[in-house]
Amino acid sequence: MKNNRMEAIMSYAFLLFITSALLCGMLDGMDSIEGNCNDVIRLPCEATSRTKNYRYSMWYKITKQEKLAIIKKKTNNITTYNNYSASFGDNETLELHSVNPLDSGVYECYLAAAIGGQNVESSIRLNISECTYLTTLRPTTAPCPELQVPVSWALLGFSLISLVKIILCIVTVGVCNQVVFKRIQRKQEVRGIKRGTRSIWKK
Repeated sequence: MKNNRMEAIMSYAFLLFITSALLCGMLDGMDSIEGNCNDVIRLPCEATSRTKNYRYSMWYKITKQEKLAIIKKKTNNITTYNNYSASFGDNETLELHSVNPLDSGVYECYLAAAIGGQNVESSIRLNISECTYLTTLRPTTAPCPELQVPVSWALLGFSLISLVKIILCIVTVGVCNQVVFKRIQRKQEVRGIKRGTRSIWKK
């Protein structure tokens, strides 16, 4: 039993090694295109040289985890996927707009065969250089100097404000007292006049 397990493990490891070697060889011999940041890149579809009879064409980006769909063309209908800014050019060429280093990688052109035919695909590598940004220096305005007031001046200001408030209160109370006093005096005068008239009528 142990020998059978070891043979199975060795066979699996050998197949994995062969597959990795073949994949590396394919990637090493793959055509590649160099581009700059923010350029419009055109990736040719080499598969169109092997067939002219297909139902639709589609471009993918190959990652380690999955194949990301980019754009599909069937007759005159074009569909884009995964928020790619892409379009088709002549002979199913993929046009990528405003590329950046994240767009670097392996792309696959897939041609779906008509009934009775065979699907065809081709791959190409894209390398985008790092983006460089020019920063413009803007003149900086000097901050306004802070106004520092001594504590003694601040206390003097608060004291003057308090004194003014007290004086205003005294004046207000005095005016109110005079008004009230005059009203009382008038009422007393009116009462005195009424009493005088009553005494005259009694006589």
